[in-house]
Amino acid sequence: MRGGRHLCYNYFMNKKLIWIISFVIVIGVFVGGFYFLNSKNKNSAGNAINFYCQEGNLKAQFGKNYVVLTFADNKNILLPQAISGSGIRYEMGSTTFIGKGDNAFLTEGTTTTYSNCVTGNVITKKTISSFTNASKTFSFSYPKNLVLSGGDVGYSQSWSVATDKFGMLLAVINIPRTFFLEKTNFGEAKFTVGTSDDPDAVKNCLKYNYGETGTTSEVVIGDRPFTKISFTDVGAGNYYDTTSYRTVYNGQCYAVEYTIHSTNIYNYSPDQGVEEYDKTKINSILEYIAQSFRFI
Repeated sequence: MRGGRHLCYNYFMNKKLIWIISFVIVIGVFVGGFYFLNSKNKNSAGNAINFYCQEGNLKAQFGKNYVVLTFADNKNILLPQAISGSGIRYEMGSTTFIGKGDNAFLTEGTTTTYSNCVTGNVITKKTISSFTNASKTFSFSYPKNLVLSGGDVGYSQSWSVATDKFGMLLAVINIPRTFFLEKTNFGEAKFTVGTSDDPDAVKNCLKYNYGETGTTSEVVIGDRPFTKISFTDVGAGNYYDTTSYRTVYNGQCYAVEYTIHSTNIYNYSPDQGVEEYDKTKINSILEYIAQSFRFI
């Protein structure tokens, strides 16, 4: 009887020991995994890059074969590197982060959650932010309450208004329709910096070829000569007023320009309560940004 008790006691003690060992192993795996992920974050912290997107800021910490993305709400995801024909590509499941040059975007499933992202350095003092692009080619300042973003990944025709040549859209500042709290005929405004090394674009960089209406003049921005081209595109009750500052720099045509979209105030009936927007206010903001442009 005494031997039976001894065997029973050993049996339960062995089961308890096995359970304790198993628990320690599980905890060790969990802590080890947690430490591994955090050590990746710490090791990649020195490579943290800020991307400024239409939807907000996105931080990317690049490791050897992965990237850790931190969203505006501080959510983190880790994506392993994938094969890319050009530029960078990181993906896991239906989440993909793609970039080329200074531009990038993030898709989750069928939705682009961070679009037209651009990397560079932003310094904010009081109400003004200053942006310097990643390659330190140019800089400009803008009111900090406006949204900074980039352009498409790769070459496109959006680098300048009304062009059929390909180039790179380097930076964008958007003034949304909601800029005016009251109901106005203001649609939106956009400031852009774009460039093209297309031979025809460079050759015709300082020429005006946008129809019969428009003006040109010679101006100086930051001790550098620019050709100022102003023109208006009208269609279906919509006005698109564009001011484009052009210069050739390092063999490329640079377009520093802005477009204001508005609608015909007479398209609205008095009972709609739509007022004429303050064009002077919008123009002064966009001109401030354009005049702050500098090559570095």
